[in-house]
Amino acid sequence: MELPSRPLLLSAARLTRLWLVLPALFGAGRGSQAGDAASIRGQIDQKSSLVSAAAVNRSNGKRFPGKVESDSGNFRVGGLPLGGTYDLILDLRGGRLEGVNMRVPRSDYLEEQPLSDDDIAVIAEKVRSLNKFEDVVEILAIDGNIQHAAVLVNKLRTKPFYESKPGEIIWRPELWHFERPEETWVKVQDELFVILYRDRLAKAEFDKRSVTFDSRLGGLQVTAGEPELDVGVIAAPEPAPGVRYRGAGARPQRVSNRRDSATDK
Repeated sequence: MELPSRPLLLSAARLTRLWLVLPALFGAGRGSQAGDAASIRGQIDQKSSLVSAAAVNRSNGKRFPGKVESDSGNFRVGGLPLGGTYDLILDLRGGRLEGVNMRVPRSDYLEEQPLSDDDIAVIAEKVRSLNKFEDVVEILAIDGNIQHAAVLVNKLRTKPFYESKPGEIIWRPELWHFERPEETWVKVQDELFVILYRDRLAKAEFDKRSVTFDSRLGGLQVTAGEPELDVGVIAAPEPAPGVRYRGAGARPQRVSNRRDSATDK
């Protein structure tokens, strides 16, 4: 007796659809794994000083812990999504070494032109004028070109503030960006600033901190073409207390803003 063919045809159709769906599912899985395969590695020259390593994506605040080898000073931060931009954070015995992204877009000129001393002075003055809450402002670095600038600012509120305790301060190191679309330098309007820290702590505790920002460890990108990024051998920073900057293009300026008001709410 001849069996009807319809059930067989339906099964074949289902099977065809299944074969169409499975590659997409497995392909998505492979893409996700590939996106998590990137890593950044390096080595601290003072091998025994390295305690921990991590990478942070400043755009979304995600932090990725790494692995360290205390005997060799080697570290590796894996599981980084491709296409991201990361700053390294290396905790050492006696202080922290932290990447900061001082890169800026290229200018519209065929030949790249650096910031002039006049540019530096104008930008520094605008930074001072835009800070209203903090009474101590240190411009650790200004770097860029004739049209774009990045400014690393270390700010403290040491005067009493709303609901502050005796001896309490606010510490706010931030990364600002400026541009000169025409004749005048202006702060980039589509971003407020990049917050590196916003800590409320005792002044005595802050005075013990040792943080060195390094532009060479900031703005690190991992791509499909370069998923394994090696930053090489890194010199351990000075372990003395303080907030410092090191890197190419450093233009340190120390400025203190003093105001009469005792309390800002």
